[in-house]
Amino acid sequence: MAGYKSGIDRRQIEMSSLEDKVQVESMARVIDLFIEVVDLEKLGFSKCKPAATGRPSYPPKAMCKLYVYGYENGIRSSRKLERETLCNIEVMWLMNSLTPDYKTISEFRRENTRPLQKLFREFVKLCKSWNLVEGELIAVDGTKIKASNNKKNNFSRKKLDERLARLDEKINNYLSEMDAFDQNIETEQTTNIAELQKLLGRKELYEKYKKQLDESGANELSTVDPDARLMGNNRGGVEVSYNVQSAVDGKHKIIVEHDVSLNPSDQHQLGIMVKKVKRTLKLHRFTVLADKGYYNGEDLLRLKKYKVSAIVAKQKPSDAKNLPEKFRSEKFLYNESTDTYICPSGQVLNTPSKKNAKRRNYFNKTACANCPYKTVCISGIVKYRTIIRSQYSKIYEETDKRFKENKELYSQRQQIVEHPLGTVKHSMNGRYFLVRTRSKVRTEIALLFLGYNLKRAVNILGFEGIMAKLNSLFCLFSMFTKNILLSLLRWQNFVKLTT
Repeated sequence: MAGYKSGIDRRQIEMSSLEDKVQVESMARVIDLFIEVVDLEKLGFSKCKPAATGRPSYPPKAMCKLYVYGYENGIRSSRKLERETLCNIEVMWLMNSLTPDYKTISEFRRENTRPLQKLFREFVKLCKSWNLVEGELIAVDGTKIKASNNKKNNFSRKKLDERLARLDEKINNYLSEMDAFDQNIETEQTTNIAELQKLLGRKELYEKYKKQLDESGANELSTVDPDARLMGNNRGGVEVSYNVQSAVDGKHKIIVEHDVSLNPSDQHQLGIMVKKVKRTLKLHRFTVLADKGYYNGEDLLRLKKYKVSAIVAKQKPSDAKNLPEKFRSEKFLYNESTDTYICPSGQVLNTPSKKNAKRRNYFNKTACANCPYKTVCISGIVKYRTIIRSQYSKIYEETDKRFKENKELYSQRQQIVEHPLGTVKHSMNGRYFLVRTRSKVRTEIALLFLGYNLKRAVNILGFEGIMAKLNSLFCLFSMFTKNILLSLLRWQNFVKLTT
């Protein structure tokens, strides 16, 4: 009868190195080489040059490797990263067995919010140079990610007024009870006074919050993360969140840009994202795909000026729900040469508004009064049908026409942009933020997106392919650094000889 497999005694001394224990095709090796080829000093990382005096600091490259590895594997807490430096062989290998404590790890992220965001863009530029990013088709979408702020610590004016009213009622009840039972035992009276003091303290706090809202002019206040806002999620509820915007290239689903918005809606975000993409990838013309949440005239006009072709789904017009399809607003055809609308029954609608007006009303009272379809076309107490034409109507019409001609291309939007967001949220533990305030949240999302892009690049190029490309860059970087050092040495020798 076969026995159990036997392992090695725990006290057995072994002669091996960390290099032997890390797999040949480990993701840690890709992260290590990527950070080595990046010029961290150029990106603005602190402490790239060691101080001449004082306690030695941890090298920025080691700390960067720790954070990129952590976010790529869904390990984001500084305390958890500290634990990884003590028990994870790949992290020990990356850090050369350095073991910074969680405060040092957290402080590095706090001090390098902008450089860590630039690190994400540095890898995007590498992907473009490796032809992983085509820059012809870009899909944009947003997702809500929970902030480090509970709903109980988020207040609106209405919420504060309701709570203050309830507190006033409770305070009055306590005062009435205390007046009615003055002869009660002393312990009960002391309890009532302590409870009353708690209520008064809470009232004072809520009044302070209300004053802050009045001074700032904001609609809501988050007491833990001041930048976070209450937003609806895709599960039908509301959470204190950030609206994370992402732009994904259509060729290999590489995330090329990101932003963090405080607006629950995606309105006015498309122009911002397109501008960021143009700046990062140095593009002049490309096509952008977006859902109906981005359907905004000001943004669409901005994209036209950028010479970017926008394929954006149309929002439903604000017609009455029971209005027949034949008489909906889109069935009224605009004639640009005569500046009139033709209604479905063939009548002409004119406007008394000036051509430079932002909103122009088109109607025909006489035609509507005698129209046989009056009862189905007009609802409510209004006696005639009005079509409103805004200053953005022309760009809306151009966008709608482009959308109809490119429905097949638009159908790719979901598979391009929503898959990366799903991977980040569910596979990389990115459903919530650990840091607070918008600037730090941008850093955290940059690290999450960098981790995703690294995985994606390895899947496309293969381990050997990406290591070969990074090695070639490392050789160039080493030669460049060596030449600079030689030049400095020659200059120092020249100065010594001349002095």
